[in-house]
Parts: sequence; C-alpha cells; structure tokens
Amino acid sequence: MAEAFRLLVRTGAVSTQTALLEESRLLEFYQDEASAESLMGAIFLGRVERVLPDVKAAFVKLGLPQNGFLPLREGESFHRTVHGTPLLSGQDVLVQVKKDPKGGKGAFLTRDISLPGQYVLLMPNNRFIGLSKRIASAAEREAAKRLGGEIADDRFGLIVRHAALFASPAQVKDEAEALWERWKRIAQSAQYAKAPQMLFAEPSMLEVLIRDYSARHDIAVESNVSRPASIPEGVAWQTLTAIEFEAAWRGARIEEQLKRGLDRRIELTEGGSLVIDEREALQTIDVNSGRMVLARDGQSLALTENLAAVPEIARQIRLRNLSGILLVDFIDMASGEERAMVSKVMEACVSDDRVKTVIHGFTNLGLLEMTRKRTRDTLRDALTTRCEACNETGRVRRL
Repeated sequence: MAEAFRLLVRTGAVSTQTALLEESRLLEFYQDEASAESLMGAIFLGRVERVLPDVKAAFVKLGLPQNGFLPLREGESFHRTVHGTPLLSGQDVLVQVKKDPKGGKGAFLTRDISLPGQYVLLMPNNRFIGLSKRIASAAEREAAKRLGGEIADDRFGLIVRHAALFASPAQVKDEAEALWERWKRIAQSAQYAKAPQMLFAEPSMLEVLIRDYSARHDIAVESNVSRPASIPEGVAWQTLTAIEFEAAWRGARIEEQLKRGLDRRIELTEGGSLVIDEREALQTIDVNSGRMVLARDGQSLALTENLAAVPEIARQIRLRNLSGILLVDFIDMASGEERAMVSKVMEACVSDDRVKTVIHGFTNLGLLEMTRKRTRDTLRDALTTRCEACNETGRVRRL
C-alpha cells in the first residue's frame, strides 16, 4: 500500500469543496457548485440535430444550452463491434460526455461508452481487452490480460486497472458483473426514454476519488457533514463540528496552497522557480535556475536543478488540473542522456495521477512534451473569473 491520503470535504449551501492531501501537500482540489455540477461520464439519450460529413462529426441535442459534439469515427474496437448504419438527422443516439461544456463549446461526446469501477473499466459497445499502463511487469500484464478475457467472455470490452493487482480475482469479477448489470439497466431505460434525456450520472467527486485511489492508498475522510451511505465501509470517516473542521482546514494550509496554485510564479525550495502559463491551445511551464550552486555527484548543475524541479512540476499540473498539450522548458542540458533521465523521473512523478498523463519526450527545440486528459475545469477556471475592468486579461477570485 502506498502513502496514506487525507480527504477534507467541506459541504455548504452553495458548493462542496474537496481537498486531497498526501501528508501536508495538497494534490487535488475540487469545488462543485450546487447549480453547476460536472457532466463528465454522464450518459444521455440524445437526438442528432445535424450531421456534417466534411467535419466528420454530428451535433447532438442533449437538453443543454449547447448541442454536444460527436465525432463520427470512434476507436477501431468500437467500429468492429457495432455495425450500424451512418448517423442521420433526427435519429436517437446513446452517448456519453467525455469533456464538459466550456465557454461557447458544447460537451464532447462518444458512442463508445465506458463505465469505470475501482478495478476495471467496462466498455459495453466493444470487445477490446486492455490493461492500464501502470501494470509494468510482463508476468502481471499476462495474468491481468487473461483475467480480463475470462471475465468479459466476449460479452463486453474491459480495461483492467492497476488497482486490480491489489484485489482478488473474485473481487475484480464481482465488480465487472455489477458494472455489466448497471449497463443493462441503462440500455433498458433508453428503450422507453424520450430524447433528449440523461440516463446516468457519475457519482460525487468524493466517491470518484475514493474509487480511484482506495485500492492503492489508505484514505481517511474528515468532513463537516455525516457519512453518506454511498461511502464504502473500509474508508475511515470522521465527522467534525464546524469549529473542529475549520481548524483542520486551516491546519492543512488549504487556502495558502490554493493561492500558490493560482500564482503564475512558483518559488522552489531547492532554489530556482517555475513560471506556469495557461493558454488557449496549450499549457507552458518554464524552469528557471536559482541560487543552487552545487551539483549532485556526477551530475551537471543544469541536470541537478531540473531533477529538483520535476516533483513540483508534476504536483502543480495535478493541482491546477492542467490538460491537453503541456510543454516544459527545462534548463538547457548538455546531452540526450540527461534529458532521458529527466523524462524518466517525470514519468515516475506523474504515475500516481488518476488522470491519464503521457510523456512524449523532448522536441527538437529541447522542450519536454506531455499530454494530459481533460476531465474538469482547471483550478483557475473553477476558482476565478475574468476581470472585466482590465479587458478580461486578469482574473478575480470567486466569492
């Protein structure tokens, strides 16, 4: 079992705030407004508004302010399994939200629906058997693949998650069967529903965090409300009075760490700094040298400073929930071996992130290229709004 995680959950009339900490470090933070919950993972019976063959996409009515965007082409495993006719305007279609609506853009949709569990990800519309990249050893991969095939038995697709290594085969099978029964209920509801209509919504952020981390980490929850019935019995829960909870919140320095997570410049304890910019097309992180003057044995000063910066870079990406294309401009290194070492350490530092993060390596210009799956709003978008007084170039903290 890895390090223990602490979850602080503050529920109010307007929003619920969820803070995930490892020791004293804030790793993830979510603020869910009661009037604007995330639609990530929600399943809708939608109606095709129009099909655009040139764009290779369709716009789908969901009963939301903006129509959803549905690519016509999905993964090969989906198309090999579902031999349907092309989508037509006015047709009802079962879709899942992959990305929340943002700004003037509607939700990004998929027909290749997936139902996540703690140990497996069930895909009812294909027959692909896959494995989490976190399953590293050849023996574990072979055993996990065999187990996934036996459980699916050509009824559905399945991705075996890393957490399955910490469970018995019976537990993994029981969860997959429960997800399959859930899907059959959703599919049955779709037969009698009138489009557009939501048929399924993901659980609360607290439940998602517990589901994604509890197999690999001991989790203790402290909250200002009583324990919901949906929380698994194995999770430690402590209900605090209002005074006790606020003392715990201040003691964990949540607000200080959130402020740091909104700052453009981050000072590193070992010397040097990070400059983080969120842009429309990509996110950039610049590593600057600082007061460090001694390199580690056998390392150049640039390599020493870059390696010292990597853990904080990984944490800031996770805390800020940066996604899409990420470029890290490290201090110039002298060799490909040094760049490979930095890339390997970065892979290790992002390995525990529940959001899929891929290290693509260094570009010809010496930038480390990464991608991270978009799930929810960034921390900046969740906690701040654009400042109208400065032509929307600045940000103002929400109340």
